[in-house]
Amino acid sequence: MTSDENPRHVQVLAVGMTYRDLVMTGLETMPRPGEEIYASALHETWGGVATMARVCNALGLATGLATAVGDDAASARLLDDMARAGVDTSLTARHPGWALPVTVALSTSDDRAMVTVEAPPPAGVTDHLEHTAFTADAVIVDMRDPAMGWLQRARARGTKVYASRGFDPTGEWSAESLADDGTCDVWMLNDLEARAFTGLDDPVAAARMLSGRVPMVVVTRGAAGMVGVDCATGEEASIDAFRVQPLNLTGAGDSTLAALAYAGLVPGAGLTDRLDLAAFIAGSILERPQGAARPPALDELVARTDSGTDARLPRIRELLTSGMRS
Repeated sequence: MTSDENPRHVQVLAVGMTYRDLVMTGLETMPRPGEEIYASALHETWGGVATMARVCNALGLATGLATAVGDDAASARLLDDMARAGVDTSLTARHPGWALPVTVALSTSDDRAMVTVEAPPPAGVTDHLEHTAFTADAVIVDMRDPAMGWLQRARARGTKVYASRGFDPTGEWSAESLADDGTCDVWMLNDLEARAFTGLDDPVAAARMLSGRVPMVVVTRGAAGMVGVDCATGEEASIDAFRVQPLNLTGAGDSTLAALAYAGLVPGAGLTDRLDLAAFIAGSILERPQGAARPPALDELVARTDSGTDARLPRIRELLTSGMRS
């Protein structure tokens, strides 16, 4: 814990649950009930909000991780891995007697399926942040969490809040289940979620409707790209995905949100620039065998812009090198 007179500062603070992910890759198809098939590789990594922290850190941002850990071996490995990578875990809460949730993921080139074992931590994931002084340029959170005083205070100080909502296990998809208005600046969701919340098939129309609650809404569409509506500036954008051969889709959504938060910190980037940059970073991650478990560093991304025929690559290079200087 730090004092109010000397608060800890990070460029991006990733807040929420972390999962121990066991990811099987190299599958051509998902197994049918009762069928045994073989994957080509097994990877252990840290999913959930740790994915976002790992991506932001690889992009050269001073990154903090505010999550819950227990006293199990996986929690110890998580903290050690984050520390060795340079991620600040001082805002993470320790819960004796609790263990990190575990997700087993099966990943093909087209999709992934997951099974999770999870018990909630003894206290809320973010309760301790009410009494901890910190500052951040950007915070990434989950909109399913109730309105949080610490988050509202951070936003009032100028922090930009990026949020996802995720799958609604109740099946209600009610906008009333979201956090109160005024708790985030950018909401990213996929096209299925946007359709479920609005009843609209057109992702741009859905984003427009949802922007009545949040200043900027981004709807991801997988291989079809993404759309964005910024009601604060009046900008609307629809961009194509970059052509890639995905090897590992696990953590795709988390990686894209982290990339979007990074893009929001690049000076001079408009809405189209930010969407293009986020799409390029996310696509580059998916092409790696370990995917979001080992995201590319900023210099690797710059090098990737030298190959390929996409007309956007020169501008992507400008944005990435601008980010390196800022």
